[in-house]
Parts: sequence; structure tokens; C-alpha cells
Amino acid sequence: MNWKVFKRLFSYLKNYKGRFTFAVIAAILGTVFTVFAPILLGNITTILFAGVMDNKWFVEQSGGVDDPSTVWLQLPHLAFGKAQTIFWTVVVLVVMYALAFIFNTVSNRMMARIAASMVKDIRSDIDRKMHRMKLNYYDTHTNGEILSTVTNDVDAINTLLGKNFFQIISAVITIIGILVMLLVINVWLALIAVVMVPVTFLTTAPVMKRGGKNFGSQQALIGSVNGYVEEMYDGHNVVTSFNYQNKSKAKFDALNEELCKKTEKAERAAGKTMPLTQLVNNIGYAASGLVGCLLALNGVLAIGSVQSALQYTKLFQQPFTTFAQMSSQLSSAVAACKRIFGLLDAEEEIPDPESGKIPTLCNGTVEFKNVQFGYNPEKLLMTDVSFSVKPGQKIAIVGPTGAGKTTLINLLMRFYEIGGGEITVDGINTKEMTRHELRTHFGMVLQDTWLFEGTIRDNLKYSTERDVTDEEMEKATKLVCADSFIRTMPGGYDMVLSKGAENISQGQRQLLTIARAIIAAPEIMILDEATSNVDAHTEQAIQNAMAVLMKGRTSFVIAHRLSTIRDANVILYMENGDIKEVGDHDALMKKNGKYAVLYNSQFG
Repeated sequence: MNWKVFKRLFSYLKNYKGRFTFAVIAAILGTVFTVFAPILLGNITTILFAGVMDNKWFVEQSGGVDDPSTVWLQLPHLAFGKAQTIFWTVVVLVVMYALAFIFNTVSNRMMARIAASMVKDIRSDIDRKMHRMKLNYYDTHTNGEILSTVTNDVDAINTLLGKNFFQIISAVITIIGILVMLLVINVWLALIAVVMVPVTFLTTAPVMKRGGKNFGSQQALIGSVNGYVEEMYDGHNVVTSFNYQNKSKAKFDALNEELCKKTEKAERAAGKTMPLTQLVNNIGYAASGLVGCLLALNGVLAIGSVQSALQYTKLFQQPFTTFAQMSSQLSSAVAACKRIFGLLDAEEEIPDPESGKIPTLCNGTVEFKNVQFGYNPEKLLMTDVSFSVKPGQKIAIVGPTGAGKTTLINLLMRFYEIGGGEITVDGINTKEMTRHELRTHFGMVLQDTWLFEGTIRDNLKYSTERDVTDEEMEKATKLVCADSFIRTMPGGYDMVLSKGAENISQGQRQLLTIARAIIAAPEIMILDEATSNVDAHTEQAIQNAMAVLMKGRTSFVIAHRLSTIRDANVILYMENGDIKEVGDHDALMKKNGKYAVLYNSQFG
């Protein structure tokens, strides 16, 4: 068992010390009343046995006296006295059981609330962490793996804290309380119970260790299966188009079979734990019974004390049986904790400066100075990128696939940190600005559209924190020819888009993202092949709207169709991460270099 993991998990208790202390005190009181009950039952047995022996004595005495009635007349009085003692002992016993129920219920409910609050804190930490992590974490982990960590692994911890937390605390207190009571009754009987603990542990530890490894593999495989399923469903059209169904099913079956085997091994190990624990406990119970009877026959213990000791021995074994039953859940929780804490310990973005600089003049000036960058620091993609952009200029970034066009934009937006050099926006180093401040100066329209599940109105207003009027929104949608199709939809601007906005066409989704960027009204626009998913007529209308939008604004345009960027002030031709050619369209065509070759390949 990885105790460091549990130590970190229970560090979330620090915010609930008061409630936790109250819950523990209630659990202690409930356990004390429960633990004290066998002593009373033992006393009842002793009194009852004494009564039986008295009856036997009276019978024997009645035959040896001249007037037996004098002996028999005393019997009802003595029997009534013992019955009265037994009655009041039972009353006290019932009261103790009732108090135990009340305190255990209070403790259980309090523990459940604390557990729910702890899980809430864990989820909040994960949510905050997701916004601070470097983007390369998302590059190296599938959406399914991350989703599995946030859902399945957190659910495993919720099960541990919500259902087993109280049982663990109650079991520990029960062990301590019973051990004290056994010591009060007889040291030898207490010693037998104590000796059985390491025997139980040594018997079950190897099995639990194997189970823990298999449960760890199981949690990892669950993430892999979820990731693969999400990938296949997201690409269902492609899977169907290329007749990949059988191969997809075969790969899923292989993953599922591996998960099944790991789960079977883990559950098999967990299934062995309980019978082994019961076997050792029953042997201990038999040993306690034998020793107790011998002590009673020798007059060392009363018969009621033997009964109490046997009850305590049986109760002493129950917490360990409980631990054995929870072994599979504990192993799953440990594996889940490791994955969650692995996420929480992932490398974060460089923290923003406490008081970030704000440009005094926001006009869209951008400059790259000897910028170096590599996804792998040991293998640079960009070695020395330098260029400057004046306010209001249109900068086109072109080049073959993998040239570094999108990477250049990601560096400008500080989605990734540069390895050397400097990037300035409006004269301020982007590292000296907060990311929030930096990104308020940019509007983005990407080739891959993203719209959330909600109304069209809410999606359009998503690009800015300020209040947007309906007039501004409709003006933006009319500018990109989106108003007409929105009004034909059921509900118009209040139409609810489905997940991924799959209830409208790809072209319509692109129009909405362009309108969203217009509403933001930033100083700098970034367009990544923004018109690639619309027809020629709509594209021309959008180009006209973009011309109005970009007037007076700095704009970066990543283009694959070079016809859309011939009017650019500056064209950056990139290849293998570096800028190879810089100039306007006419200058680069006269140069007859790489840009000219690329352009002629489309129009030659």
C-alpha cells in the first residue's frame, strides 16, 4: 500500500479539521457503547449461571432437612433478585445500543459530508490545474485518458471517501476498544487476538500486493479504452468511409480483452483475501474458545467472562475482515490517486507576473526578435526567427505542411513558451504581460471550428467579457452573411446548438466563428484558413467582410490558397520552422524562389 498517496489524499482534511474531530469523537462514543455491550451480556450469563447453580443447590438441600419448605420458600426471593438484576442489565444494554446507533449515525453522516467536500476540492484543483498546464500535456495525452482521470479516477476516490472512510475509522477505533476490553478480561486471551493480526497480514499481504499491481494496470487500461472509444466515435464517418470497422473492432476487442484479463486477475486476488482472512480468524476464534474454557474450568474466569471474551475475539476479527473486503477498492483508489496526482503534478505554464505590463498604445505592432523554439528543447524547430509588423498590416504566413505556420501563431499567443529571443506586442515583451491581457488584443478564427452546446446567441457572445447588445451581434452576423441562415433556424438566435454544433453545417459553423471574432473587435486578427469550408460565393462575401474588418487592424493570415493573400503587405514563406523568404507578392514572384514555385504550382 502506498501510504504517501494516502497521506497526500488526506491532506485535503485540513479544511475540515473541526467537523472531522467532531465526527471522530462521535465514532469513538458509538464504538465505546458497542464495545462495552459484550461485558454486560457476559454479566447476564454469569448471573443466569449462578441462578441455575442456586436452584441445583436448593434441590440438593431440600432433601437433607426436616422441613424442606423452609429452603424452598427462600428460592422465589433469590430468583426474583437475579431476574431483576438481569432485567435492569438488559435495559442498560438497550440504552447503550440506542446511543451507539445515534452516535454512529451522526458520525457516518458527518464523514459522508466531509468526503463529499474533499472530492469537491479535488475536482476544483483538477479544474484549476487544467487551465494552468502546458499545452504539450494535451499533445501527449488523449482526450479519453484525461476524461477517464477526471471522471473514473475521481469516482474511485469518491467511493473510497464516501463509503469506506467511516468504516476505516470505525474499524480502527473498534480494534483499540476491543483490545482494551480483552486486556481487562484476561491477558492470554488478548495475546491470542493480537498474535492473529500479524498472521492475518502475512497471509494476505502477498495476495493484496499482486492485486494492487493489477488494479493499477486496470485503471490505466480503462483510460486507454475510453480514449480509443472516443477517438473511433469522433471519427465514425472516416472509419465507415474507409471500411475500417472490422479493424477498429479488432483493436477494441484486443484492448477490451487485455482489460478483462487484468480485471480478472485483480478481482481474483481480491477474492482470495476474504477467505484467507476468515480462515485465520476462525483458527484464532477456536484457540480463544479453548483457552477460555480451560481458564473457566480452573476457576480463573467466570463463565460470562469467557462468553464476553469470545464475542470480543469475533468482533476483533471483523475490522480486519472489513479491510480485506475493501482491499480491491483501496487498490483501485491508490491507482486512481496516482493518476490524479500525476495530473496535478504535471508541468505548468510559467506563472504570469504579479503586475503585468499594459501597453500604453494598442495599435497592433508585433515584433519577433531572434526567436528560438522546439517542442523538444534538444531539437529546435525555430533557430532564429525575426520580423516586425507595423500597425494595420496584413501578414500572410505560407509554406508546406509542417513548416511551422501554426506554431508561429501559438508562440505569438503564448500557448507555448519560446526557448530564446523575444516577442513584443505594442512594444511590450509578451512575457511581461499577463496571458489574459495579451490575449485580449487578439481575435482568432481557426480552420477547426469550436462551438459549445448552447444557443447561437451565447456562442456569438463568447469572444468577449463585455456586454454585447443584440444590435452589435446582428451587425456582425450580417457582415459575414450569417444572419439570413440563423433566422431560418428554429428559434433563430436562441436555437440550441448540439455538442460540436453538429446540427448545422460545417460552413455555417465557420461563419459563426468569424462573426464571433468580429464581435470581439480586437487590435490583431489571426485567421487560419478561415474560409476553407464555405462555397465560392460565400467566400467572396466573407472576404469583403474581412477586408472591412481588417482595415486599420493588424492581421495574421495562415493561407493554403494563395489567391486569398495576394494583397498582403508582407508574406512570410516558412519551411522547416524558419522563415526562408519575406516580401509582398510581387517582390517574391520576381525573386522566383520558393514562394514563386508554390504559387505557380497552384496557378501555373
